Amino acid sequence: MVKLTLLGTGAPLPDPARRGPSQVIESGGELLLIDCGSGVAQRLVEAGYGRSRGGRVQPPLRRIAITHLHSDHVTGLPDLLWAGWVMRWWDEPPAIAGPPGTAALLEHLLAAFSYDIAVRMQGERLRRDWLVPPVAEIDEGWQEERDAGRLTAFRVNHEPVDEAFGFRLDADGAAVVVSGDTRPSENLVRHAQGADLLVHEVYWGRGAARLREGAADADALARRRTIDWYHTSSEDVGQVAARAEARQLVLSHLLLRGGTPADVLADLAPHYPRPAVVGEDLMRFEIGARPR
Repeated sequence: MVKLTLLGTGAPLPDPARRGPSQVIESGGELLLIDCGSGVAQRLVEAGYGRSRGGRVQPPLRRIAITHLHSDHVTGLPDLLWAGWVMRWWDEPPAIAGPPGTAALLEHLLAAFSYDIAVRMQGERLRRDWLVPPVAEIDEGWQEERDAGRLTAFRVNHEPVDEAFGFRLDADGAAVVVSGDTRPSENLVRHAQGADLLVHEVYWGRGAARLREGAADADALARRRTIDWYHTSSEDVGQVAARAEARQLVLSHLLLRGGTPADVLADLAPHYPRPAVVGEDLMRFEIGARPR
């Protein structure tokens, strides 16, 4: 059984009900975290993956995968790493896989928190190697085999972000795909073929059109157009999931644009007849192995 929990289904807009983009997959006796939006450490605890006997996160968090370096996907990373370090959630920090620039991001975080690191190492006898994770910078086709399964990275289209990825986990006869941030992507359709669960970002298309029409000035209109250009509309996401032949579609990183979950589902329904859900924080999905 593979379990996916949506830790954060929101966007940059601060919303206590929808924290920053993040999801955790439990498989093979370990955890895989994909993206680290705001509130990820708190949501992990709320999802039941906080401290247990011995003070460790159980099951152990072994890998963090970052889809891209937009701020709303990484602002929770220092909170998670430092919480795990200070609270001794692990002896070895979870390894990080992310796009080019991830190693520099971590290096700058360590520099920014250098005072905190120094005083905690002295006063609390914490060790630096409990904090600093190994980093792998990924490209198209990057793969890793772990107890959790085979994790594969693939490029998506989030221009002008030129280093943006989705991830596919194949484990125990089940397949889970997380789109990351993207406009409709042919490469995603290829890599999501036959997925049991496709977690895909979305914005409500009709609401976005109204906001573009009501833009106050040229700068506001340009921002609206850019944001809508590099995300996937409620009309398009159903076609993407249908072409990928995904068994179930879960929508996250929600930009509702004044609409409701029902509005989003109504737009995609003509294109995608299979089960579709507008995600909420802490919603959990269980995927069993397919009969052989």
